[in-house]
Amino acid sequence: MLAAFHEATASLLPTDEATLQRYLRGLAPQAWLPLAELFAARLPEFDAVIALPGDALVAEQVSRLRGVPLLCAEPGPGGWTLQGKPGEEVTGGEAVLLTEHLVNGVTEAAVIEQAQRRGLRVLLVGTAVERTSLGARSRLWELGVTVQTALQLADTPWGLIQERRQPERWLRSS
Repeated sequence: MLAAFHEATASLLPTDEATLQRYLRGLAPQAWLPLAELFAARLPEFDAVIALPGDALVAEQVSRLRGVPLLCAEPGPGGWTLQGKPGEEVTGGEAVLLTEHLVNGVTEAAVIEQAQRRGLRVLLVGTAVERTSLGARSRLWELGVTVQTALQLADTPWGLIQERRQPERWLRSS
């Protein structure tokens, strides 16, 4: 079913950032389930899932499928906080950060640093769509975090297209 996500997204291409954002935000929760199932099946062991604001659909589904707490990153005046459900406090262990759209990695890096202050080691960032031209992967590697993605998009003068240089193959499914 991940092929349906690839095909639907590819039908938009080439496209601009705003159209991609509208498309991703307009996907129904069940459209994200195949990606969540793939992440749940293929990710290494972890103790918690971290979700960025507005990106909780995949993270909630992976949290439920794996039976681990979900921590929602919330921006505040002093930086980011990680909020879990009452009784699901996570103060140590390993976590994954899941997002629907990885752009430049700045927000993800800030949330990872907050998680580290809380005693969590973020193993990786998993994303549905990665913009390869904006340096997110390098920024996160500097923090010791790998990136796993379902679909990579590159910026061109004509708009966003599927990455062709060295596409990430980890999340391919048949």
